[in-house]
Amino acid sequence: MQLLVGLFAVCLPALVLSDVITVQKCTDGTLPSAVDVPGCQSTPCDLPKGQDAKVLVDFTASKQLTILRPEVRASFGGLTVPFVLPNDRQDACKWLIGSQCPLSPQEDVTYELQLPVLSSYPSLSLTVELKLLDQNNEIVTCFQLAANVM
Repeated sequence: MQLLVGLFAVCLPALVLSDVITVQKCTDGTLPSAVDVPGCQSTPCDLPKGQDAKVLVDFTASKQLTILRPEVRASFGGLTVPFVLPNDRQDACKWLIGSQCPLSPQEDVTYELQLPVLSSYPSLSLTVELKLLDQNNEIVTCFQLAANVM
């Protein structure tokens, strides 16, 4: 019984502090196992201007991955536009937490997307789509996230 109480005491804060949110499936690709946007408990997530939005993406590699490249798009007002990440963020292998490329099949991985939200951006509601592409330009995982630029 004490073991159960101890486990509950340890696990409850982790569950309360977790910001894993529900995201939408892309047309192609599989959903990640979890998406965490610190400070956001439900969508749409607020993305403050002048800061980087941090998005943690948990997924399982379905095959060996030697290259991982993020592709981000923003959709708003009936338009979809590419969101070009800064040069230092275009290699997703450099933004893996506790892992590195090449990735082995069935390896559980966390990718950290740092999305710049410039002060010059207009305040608006949008959908952010993230695809992670492999060495063959095939989709490893993909999701869509409702957000507000504030």
